Amino acid sequence: MNLSPAARAVFVELLVHGPLSRAEVARRLELSPSVLTKLTRPLLKEGFLVEEPGPAGVPGRPSVPLRVEPARRAYAGVKLTDSELFAVRTDLGGAVTAEVRLPLEGHEVGRVVGRIAEAVALLPGDEPPAAVGVSLAGPVSRADALVRHSPFLGWREVPLAGLVTAATGLPAVLENDVRALTAAVHWFGAAAGRGTFALVTIGEGLGCGIVVDDRLVVGTAGVSGQIGHLAIDDRGPICERGHRGCARAYLASPSIRRTARAALDRPSLTFEQALDLARRGDPVARRIFDEAGLALGRIVATIANLIGPEVVVLSGEAVHMHEVCEAAFEAALGEHTHWTSQPVEVRVQPFAFTEWARGAAVVALRHDLGVD
Repeated sequence: MNLSPAARAVFVELLVHGPLSRAEVARRLELSPSVLTKLTRPLLKEGFLVEEPGPAGVPGRPSVPLRVEPARRAYAGVKLTDSELFAVRTDLGGAVTAEVRLPLEGHEVGRVVGRIAEAVALLPGDEPPAAVGVSLAGPVSRADALVRHSPFLGWREVPLAGLVTAATGLPAVLENDVRALTAAVHWFGAAAGRGTFALVTIGEGLGCGIVVDDRLVVGTAGVSGQIGHLAIDDRGPICERGHRGCARAYLASPSIRRTARAALDRPSLTFEQALDLARRGDPVARRIFDEAGLALGRIVATIANLIGPEVVVLSGEAVHMHEVCEAAFEAALGEHTHWTSQPVEVRVQPFAFTEWARGAAVVALRHDLGVD
């Protein structure tokens, strides 16, 4: 979409906060009624904005709510793992309208690009998506559209955005998977409308996405939010990189599984089985998850002390462990949050794996709108 900065601000305000009356939009963005009318007229004409009937008995055009028409445009999002890809089609409002899951069948770049193009083509819809977002773990730079390093795929310096564009005929944009999920949570999830917040993901690894003053923190060369090896206890367990007592050693699901197997002498124990044991009161499993909760509370407190977020959102494929270790988490959060700070609001966002792909689609949407 080719929007001026002022028109973009109006559109994003209605996208994230709408429906809103013209008077409310003008107040929020400090615009005069005449300027707002000039900015919204083409968006209404092209069908990106529509009017909704206002409350009964309230006269006057300024009170008629405006909202974004979600069906006006679609986006595709693709999340790559080491063995498969998840693809979704979303509307302008970030709602998933279709999804596809395909095995990768190898890590050769051309083959993966072909699978991405196949997945996008399989997503049903009346019109092609306006853009494709692709997310994956590791340092990714949107600025130069490179996958700098992907440990899961064994890639270095791969110009994936250009390759996807060539294969699909659509504009493509890359993003780190946690930052992509953060973008979706920022506009359409548990932190919608919050200007400063952090997302912490728990699963095979740990991730952190940060938004400050409505801007997604990217960092140099696409590296930011690296919390996995923050020190928790130098007498703690060792992670697979050899760090003793780091956050990953306590919190990542493979680490919890490894610790539980050794402590309970059950070599085939899964993460979910260990979690179930903790739910049922097994003292060893309970101790393992309480220690995970203490580590998570300390991490969230550290983030809160650094950026002063309005909310911290917990998500990821293992976030349901929070129900078991919540008491330990709250205790550590209270202990390590700076004494002058207000208690940080924490929200747990239920997770489905397609959320990663939805985040990539939201990155495509933001790219289409010209939002950093």
